[in-house]
Amino acid sequence: MIYIMEFVNYVKGFYSKGGIYDMGATDMQILEATNKYIHKVGFYSEENSLGFSGDSLDREHVRDIMIRDFGLVFPTPKTYNLKRVS
Repeated sequence: MIYIMEFVNYVKGFYSKGGIYDMGATDMQILEATNKYIHKVGFYSEENSLGFSGDSLDREHVRDIMIRDFGLVFPTPKTYNLKRVS
């Protein structure tokens, strides 16, 4: 479980309030999405090279689950109100 919580903290740094890509994800949303993802793909092993290993690809899959299941929105320059530099 400690390994999972490390991954949840990793995901929080990207998608929680104040994260790199702030989508306002809560701890519970991240944990639930991670659980769904692991249930779907299993854990990484020699026999399961596509399983959960806690890397950036897993983080992006969890992000997609949160967008799909919780209606979170991935920030874009428009949602961040950024100006394009020419």
